Amino acid sequence: MKWFPRILLLFLVPALQAQDLGRAQGFPADPVISAAYDSDRLYLGTQGSGVYELLDGYIRPSARFKKFNRSSIFNFSVSDSGLVPEVKGALQAYPLEVSNDDGTTYIITADGVRIVYSDAAKQISDKASGIWRMTLGFERFNFLRIGSELVSLDVTGYELNRQNFKGLIFDLGPTDYGLLLSAEGGYYQWDRVDFTWKKVGSGMPIFAFDGAKARTPLGHIALNKLLEGSWTMDDFEPMPERQSHPTYYDVDTADELYYGAYADGIDVFNEDGIQYTLGMARGLPAFRPGNYDIAVIGNDLWVAAPMGLWKFHNKGVPNSLRHLHIGFTANGLTIPSFDDLEVEPASIGFTTTHKKSSSAPIHGRYRINSDPWNTFTPGEPVLFVRPAPGKYTLDIQTSHRLDFEQGMNAHYEYRISAWWYKRPLFWSIAIILIASGIWYRQRKAKIQIQEKLELQERLADAELASKRLQMNPHFLFNALDAISNFIFKNQPKDAVQYMGKLAKMMRLTLDSSRSTSMVIADEKELIEKYLDLCILRYGTFKTSVEVDDDLDPYDYHVPPMLVQPLVENAVQHAIRPLLAEGKEGSIRVQFSLQAPSVQITITDNGSGFDPAQKASKSHGLAIIEERLHLLSKKYGGEFSLHCNRLGEEHSPDGMQVSLILTMENDG
Repeated sequence: MKWFPRILLLFLVPALQAQDLGRAQGFPADPVISAAYDSDRLYLGTQGSGVYELLDGYIRPSARFKKFNRSSIFNFSVSDSGLVPEVKGALQAYPLEVSNDDGTTYIITADGVRIVYSDAAKQISDKASGIWRMTLGFERFNFLRIGSELVSLDVTGYELNRQNFKGLIFDLGPTDYGLLLSAEGGYYQWDRVDFTWKKVGSGMPIFAFDGAKARTPLGHIALNKLLEGSWTMDDFEPMPERQSHPTYYDVDTADELYYGAYADGIDVFNEDGIQYTLGMARGLPAFRPGNYDIAVIGNDLWVAAPMGLWKFHNKGVPNSLRHLHIGFTANGLTIPSFDDLEVEPASIGFTTTHKKSSSAPIHGRYRINSDPWNTFTPGEPVLFVRPAPGKYTLDIQTSHRLDFEQGMNAHYEYRISAWWYKRPLFWSIAIILIASGIWYRQRKAKIQIQEKLELQERLADAELASKRLQMNPHFLFNALDAISNFIFKNQPKDAVQYMGKLAKMMRLTLDSSRSTSMVIADEKELIEKYLDLCILRYGTFKTSVEVDDDLDPYDYHVPPMLVQPLVENAVQHAIRPLLAEGKEGSIRVQFSLQAPSVQITITDNGSGFDPAQKASKSHGLAIIEERLHLLSKKYGGEFSLHCNRLGEEHSPDGMQVSLILTMENDG
């Protein structure tokens, strides 16, 4: 390594990416004879016109050293008070060079200032180059191809060997014969003892080593046959296709990062996306299709391309930003901050400026509140036109990196005020007043509607009670007629028995009349008592009163005096005619659950009647339908009566009457 810097300086041509400041940027007309860097600022001493300083990309007379504006400044010294211009001394030869703590170098000539940033690429050579990284045993080596010369370095960048070869260098790679190198002049083997390349043969050019095989002008062939010279034309195979990258000319890896070369430079990326770029702004030329190699050697990043070899310090990572300054505007005028904005400004905005310390481009992004990030160009104004009133947070990030892992961040909180008639408090009060007025009118109307509904409900209840009372005398008249018939026939025992059962039934009827509903268990008992009375009066016939297993008779209610009139109607118009003809009669009453309703079905085996003429057949049926209509209006559920003549499909003929009652249960 001790000879490497000297040989490198003699052999290689440096080409640094720089920024030039000339007359257009205020470079003084008088000769610049001294330079110094102090307090983040470059000072230039002139011959006869005092001190100039570099500020925000322009060179201007220095206000700090205004008293020297007619003096010649030969040098600068440093004292306890700071930088001191010296008006006596000797002229210095061009170029004058000054570096700051960031490594940025200012090169002053008679024509201007050239700023060379420390993260710009250094061109090592303009010859076609390549890089190989090899691990041999426990050691790692780097081989730089520069034209026909191969430089061998260890992992730290220390030079182990430099050797010239005749013609082109094609490839090197680990094989069963050790580390081999293929060049126009033959095949060479790496000697790990003295770090030199020793020729071991010649013959067919090997463009690339592929493990146990080699790529040649004639195709793919086993490496051992080629080295031993025992090959024939039959030993060659078609060349395998090489991997292509649709976005990049070539992709290489180093330090767990990917480097994709394309026309404008190199994208440095990982699985999360592009981190930063190495392009023309960083000192690289425009690239053309070809092979590109990237290697991290020590703390340097090496880039080998068909156009030459370049090196970046700090592994190619751009310098960090510093000295972020943000300027604010409102209605097109500069303001100190967003703290005291006018009421509903027409526009507000910001601009970012930096003291540049890197050749990499600066990227910017911002977001309002927690919205997605928006990109902007640093140095150009960002405007928000007619921002809506409210509280805001503004986050600003600038960086040389596209992933913004390193950079300058700023956070602001501000408020946009609205005119008094647009403020939430004004509208809140107005809305409360309007809502109160609407609420008062609606409440008043609701009370009136509620009173009307209550009146209608009381009228409906009274009408229901009236209809229910109409049912009780109808049943009672029939019962008294039966008792008188027993007495007339001189059947006092039957009359007494009938009176007892009638008393029990009347007790159930009176209990049910005190409420608007009764449980199915009580309704079932009432129907059974009534059928017992009918058997005493008219003779024996079959009866069945059933409640389905899925219907709890103590949980569900039905309106009173609805089922008994239907059973009575079946007895009078179906069973009595059958008994008079000496035929057997039957009545079946079934309670079932058809959620959410209770269905009660009364089936008889009589001759039946036409359902279309049912109203004219029985006054009781007409009263029941009126009650069902009133119950539907009151409760809103389904309360309906269905009559179905069974006809020839059943034996014997009969009639089926069904009640659908939607009543709440106690479960």
